[in-house]
Amino acid sequence: MNLGTLVSETRNPQTMDLDALPTPELVKRFNEQDTRVAEAVKATLPDVARAVDAAVAALKSGGRIIYMGAGTSGRLGVLDASECPPTFGVPHGLVVGLIAGGPGALLKAVEGAEDSQQAGEDDLVALNLQEQ
Repeated sequence: MNLGTLVSETRNPQTMDLDALPTPELVKRFNEQDTRVAEAVKATLPDVARAVDAAVAALKSGGRIIYMGAGTSGRLGVLDASECPPTFGVPHGLVVGLIAGGPGALLKAVEGAEDSQQAGEDDLVALNLQEQ
């Protein structure tokens, strides 16, 4: 797979010139792009519902939720996992967040860490990942 061809690895042409825009146009662009996210999620709501049902079934059968991500996505997964015990009263370790590049990547970007399949496998082995 050529990772450079993934949409997530390209720049959005609508946000290339943000530094040169007047503030009203800048915030308008942000809002337009944010709206696209809600529209994209709306188009996949049946899939989202199936994913939620699968997560609930996994938790009920003794499984865990494991977030894995890189960069901002990884940081948000770690953040959400860390908030689950105090917010929902679940045990620590029921929801786990992993970020590519390890804990140090929470504070400083580790470029290219997401491209290491072996590192991802090692992270899951360290969690004693098993089929239920």
